[in-house]
Amino acid sequence: MKPKITVIIPCYNAEKWIEESIMSALNQTYEDTEVIFVDNESTDASYEIAKKIQQNDSKLQVFTAPNLYRYSWEEPVNEALKHATGEYFTILGADDFITEDYIDNIAKIIAGAPDKIKVLQSPIHGIRGSLKNPMGELKHTYKGMQELKELLFVKCPVTTPTVVYKKQLYDDGIVRWDSKNYLGAVDYELYFNIVDNDIFIYPYPQWLGYYYRWHKEQATWGMHKETVNYDEKIKQYWRTKWNLN
Repeated sequence: MKPKITVIIPCYNAEKWIEESIMSALNQTYEDTEVIFVDNESTDASYEIAKKIQQNDSKLQVFTAPNLYRYSWEEPVNEALKHATGEYFTILGADDFITEDYIDNIAKIIAGAPDKIKVLQSPIHGIRGSLKNPMGELKHTYKGMQELKELLFVKCPVTTPTVVYKKQLYDDGIVRWDSKNYLGAVDYELYFNIVDNDIFIYPYPQWLGYYYRWHKEQATWGMHKETVNYDEKIKQYWRTKWNLN
């Protein structure tokens, strides 16, 4: 049996792309898709655009959340998960978009091994601006838990935008974000915690339909300007916790 899947769209100042992002989630062929938009105190017209779409499509749920941490989506995602009813959830970037069969593709994979797959990732197709400017595919591969654990100390071996989580992991406190300590690097730290709980992040090898938009205003570039090297801070914490020093 295929699961209900919640698509969460956290948004901070994405008026250029938010309509495309929201509509790509609403236009999924998979019927049991729930779409929740949460604005993170945008100073542009993002929230107004979302509310206008909601007037024409009641399937869209719209909420707001305070913006407490730089480059992090913890606050809007936590708000969305208060309302989410899906068995699984995924987080769609407000500046990204997905093909109409993306959630259906995910549901088929999960339905094939519902007891095994609690966290799933897949490749992304990068674009610069629009589909007219493709930037190729990015994906990660590893054969088992030990290799994944080793890779975590080399780089982040997960295409964060595509990750799908079983909601029970959030309810149990395993999936959580520590923005207070790691700002926008929280997802990298989260993957260590998931592995620490002996949960495998399945790397599906084929692209399922996620388009990732590279641009100068995204949080990724903002994190590069931070004076603290959060990636190294995270690695050191887990080296110590796992007695690898």
